[in-house]
Amino acid sequence: MTIWSVVPLKSFKRPKSRLNDSLSLEQRRILVKTMFKDIMNEQKKCKLFTKRMVVSEDKDVIKFARTFGVDGLLQRKPGLNQGISQIAELAKKKQIQTLLIIHGDVPRVDKTILKLILTKHKKLIKNSKKGVTLVPDTLGEGTNCMICSPPNIIKFRYGPGSCLAHLEEAYNANVKCQIYRSKKLAMDIDKDVDLNSFLKKKGFLSVDDYFSKKL
Repeated sequence: MTIWSVVPLKSFKRPKSRLNDSLSLEQRRILVKTMFKDIMNEQKKCKLFTKRMVVSEDKDVIKFARTFGVDGLLQRKPGLNQGISQIAELAKKKQIQTLLIIHGDVPRVDKTILKLILTKHKKLIKNSKKGVTLVPDTLGEGTNCMICSPPNIIKFRYGPGSCLAHLEEAYNANVKCQIYRSKKLAMDIDKDVDLNSFLKKKGFLSVDDYFSKKL
């Protein structure tokens, strides 16, 4: 199976604005870059992807990704759904069978969970070669990870309540779809409580402790 992975990342200019109260602009940039690089490194260790990609509205994101061997696609139109749709169409044109989409703020990604979810997806599409696997966030509302075979099999509807929206798209298109729940993939960093929980799991004593090791 040919598989592309893609991480959508809007911009480094003003990332993670919900963390304004606890992190400076420079700290938020470091956090976003660190999470992004960690995700891409785990994808590389996984050794199952034909290509690792980032899609972004920001040329600086593309340049940063290329410094450690990740290909980039600059969006023609702004918006998450527009970016993912653009790269899905490109993957389909290149005859790529499967697209794995994971957000850049899911910091507990590792090669083991990537292999496991891809194995589950392969079982889903064993006969028809078509299907969608969804991994929701902790609340079961957002879509932290999605696997699509073929890449453009459904319309992308990222935003509030996207997990249910993607389920509806799959149902309306008569496409096989499964929900895969993973504690690792469910954690994303949107709010202070998310950041504190992540730092605790990683063994950092505080935000300052984390950034002292990243600077």
